[in-house]
Amino acid sequence: MHTMWYVCGCLPDRCSCPCIQMEVRKFRFEDLAAVVRIAQGALEEKYTPEFLLYLWQMNPESFLVAERGGNVIGFIIATRLALHELRILMIAVNTHMRKQGVGSFLLKQLIMRFPEVRKIVLEVRPDNVEALEFYKKHGFRVKGKVDDFYTDGSAAYLMEKILF
Repeated sequence: MHTMWYVCGCLPDRCSCPCIQMEVRKFRFEDLAAVVRIAQGALEEKYTPEFLLYLWQMNPESFLVAERGGNVIGFIIATRLALHELRILMIAVNTHMRKQGVGSFLLKQLIMRFPEVRKIVLEVRPDNVEALEFYKKHGFRVKGKVDDFYTDGSAAYLMEKILF
C-alpha cells in the first residue's frame, strides 16, 4: 500500500500552495544506504546497516520510508509490543527536509496502517528539545524517565500517546 500524498492536504489537481509531494511506503532493501545516511545525520546514536536490516526483518510492516522524486527523505520504525500497542524505535528526516511535515506524515501513516493500536510509546533524550516538541505537538506526553538508557549512559524520557 503506497500512494502519492501532498503533505499540505490539498488535492493533487488543485494544489496552489508550496507543499511537499511524497510517497510513504514500506522499506525495501535498496533503501538501506539512504536510511543509514539519514540516521547518521539525524540521530545521536549511530546504527549499523546490519542493525537496521535486523529491525526491518523483525518489523517489516512497520518500517516505513517517505520518498520524494525517487529519493528517500525520511523513515519511521516501530515494533508491536502487544496487539494494541506500538513502540516507535526511530524516526528521522533528511536534514534539508525538516520542518516541512515529513516526520508528521510518517507518524500519521504509521497510525493509519495499524487501526487497532490504542497506545504508542517511545523513548527520547531529555536534551533533544526538537524531538520533544515534535512529539508533544502530536499528543505524546512524558510518562517517566529511564536512567542509563542510551549506550553513552544518558537517560531517556518515556513518552506515550493514547489513541483511543
